[in-house]
Amino acid sequence: MTELAADVVRRGRTAGFALVAIAALTLAVNTSWIVRHLDWLRPLEAGQAAPPFDLPVLGEDGAPTGARVSSAALRGKVVVVEFWATWCGPCLASLPRLDRAARGWGDRVAVVAVNLDDSKKAAKIFEDDGWRLTLTASDEETATRYQVEALPHAVVIDRDGVVRLVARGGGATRAVEEAVGRLLAEP
Repeated sequence: MTELAADVVRRGRTAGFALVAIAALTLAVNTSWIVRHLDWLRPLEAGQAAPPFDLPVLGEDGAPTGARVSSAALRGKVVVVEFWATWCGPCLASLPRLDRAARGWGDRVAVVAVNLDDSKKAAKIFEDDGWRLTLTASDEETATRYQVEALPHAVVIDRDGVVRLVARGGGATRAVEEAVGRLLAEP
């Protein structure tokens, strides 16, 4: 009976060491990820460099056109990134106003409407309403990096790629228009 007990103890110790090793490895991997992605974990605020993005442009049928819009290509312009969904009432209320403002701003401002849900339905809404904003599909990484938690979620980025405004929730279009107006007035 003593030999059996020693064998059980040995297996228990081995299992315990294995669990400790797995926990240590998991901790090391998570710590490494956090260190490499620290900018993803900080709250997105005015004054920070805007997280980079590279998103597929959607066509009239909701399928990607093959074209992409990226933050790098938009450097030198004021950029408004609007995250929205087809089921979001405040989003559908803000997009027409944002489209009117974008038409007034012309080529001086790039407005990217990032759809978070149904690309086909989003394209139909854009076509039916005649909006000329750049419609893109989201990827999980961009929405995460921009910390999209409430919709609509708008971010105004200056010509140098610095966030100037983060506006979450409905009723933020006026704040976006004011922020863009200030940026356009700068030399």
